[in-house]
Amino acid sequence: MKIGILVDELILGGFQKVAIMETKYLNEIGHDAVLVVLHRIKNEGYQDLIKKNNIKMIRLSDRLPFFLKINFRFPFFSFFSFFHIFYPLFIWKYIKKENFDFFIVHGTYTTFSSIAIKRKLKIPFINFIHDSITYIIENKYQRKFSKSIFIFLIFIAKKVDNRIIKNSDYVIAYPNMILEMKKVFPDYANYQSIFNGCEIIPENKISFNKLNFAISVTKWDKGKNFNFLLDVWNGLKVKIPLKIIGSFHPITLKNEMEELINRKELGETIELVGEVTEEELYKYYHDAKFLVHSCREAFGMTILEASANGCPAIFTKNSGVAELYPKSIRELLPSENGLSEYIKIITEFMQLEQSVYGNLIREYYASAKDNSWVKHCKQIIKLIKK
Repeated sequence: MKIGILVDELILGGFQKVAIMETKYLNEIGHDAVLVVLHRIKNEGYQDLIKKNNIKMIRLSDRLPFFLKINFRFPFFSFFSFFHIFYPLFIWKYIKKENFDFFIVHGTYTTFSSIAIKRKLKIPFINFIHDSITYIIENKYQRKFSKSIFIFLIFIAKKVDNRIIKNSDYVIAYPNMILEMKKVFPDYANYQSIFNGCEIIPENKISFNKLNFAISVTKWDKGKNFNFLLDVWNGLKVKIPLKIIGSFHPITLKNEMEELINRKELGETIELVGEVTEEELYKYYHDAKFLVHSCREAFGMTILEASANGCPAIFTKNSGVAELYPKSIRELLPSENGLSEYIKIITEFMQLEQSVYGNLIREYYASAKDNSWVKHCKQIIKLIKK
C-alpha cells in the first residue's frame, strides 16, 4: 500500500516525530510510506532522525514556483501561518495521484490541504487530531484575548473543526481528545482511539544510578506554562538542577524565558539547553533523575518516550498519556496547575530510597513497553483496510 504521511512543517517537537516514526515503521511492516511535508522551513528539525532511518521524504513547497512560496505567521499565533490557508487553493496540482493510495494527516491546520487533495484527486485520508482547533484556542489562547474576541474565536474554531471532521474518512485521536470532540461534534461516526507509540530500549540498558538533575522537554511556546514551572522550582526547599530542552517558538521566547529565570533568581538552578539531537535527548533520558512536564497535554509523547528510556515523569493527571499508566502511578500525579502538588511529588521523588526509586523506574518502563510503534502502525493499517 502506498501511504503518504502528511505534515505542514518539520518543526522540532510534537506530531512531526509521530509522522517520522509512522513512516519508518509502516515501511518496516511492508508498506510504501513517504513523509510528505507541505512547507520547507529554515533549520528543519529531526534531520538526524530522518537520515538515521533513511526516511523517504517529499517537500511539496520545493515543487512550487517562487511566487507561490510566500508565507508569514499570523499575529498572536505560534504556528498558524498563511500557507495553511493558501496552499489548499493549488497544492493538489503538485501531487501525482498514482503515487498514493491513502494519506495519514498530522496537524490540524495541515488538514485544510488534505481536504483539497481529497476533493481534487480522490485520495482518502485519516486525520490524526492531536489537538483540535477548539482545544488549542481554549487551552492556549484564552488569556491572550479579551472575552469578546475569545468567544468569537471559539465560534470560528468550532465551525472549522466541524468542517475538518466531516471531511475526514477517519479521525484518529487519544481517548480524552475524542471525548472533547464528541461534546461538540457527537454525530460523527468514525472516531478511532489509537495511542502514540514509542521506541523502547532493552531493560538492561536502563540506568538506575541517575545523575542529580531533572529535565523538562517539549516544543516551547507561550502555552507551555513555563511561568508555572518556575513557580514550582521557587517553591522547592531543596532545588534539584533543571535542564530545559527543546526548540523555542518564536525564537525570541528563549530571551523572555532567560529574563524570567533571572528575575526569579533561578539562574544557578535552571539551564536553558534548547534544541538537541535525538541521540543527545536519549542521553538526557538515560541520565536524568526524572522529567517534569508543567502543562496538560492532549497526549504527551515525551512522557511516554522518557518512560521507555527509564526516566520517570511527573505530569498532570488529566494529560491523555496518563491512561497508559497504572493506578499506582496515576495516584501520584499532580492536578493541572496544582502548585503544592507538584512541589510535593518532586520533593518525594528526590527523597526516595534507591531500591524504591528503582522499582518506580521499572513501573514507568513497563507502562511504555506495551505501546510500540509497530503496534501503533498495525492499528492504522487495520483501519485503512476496513
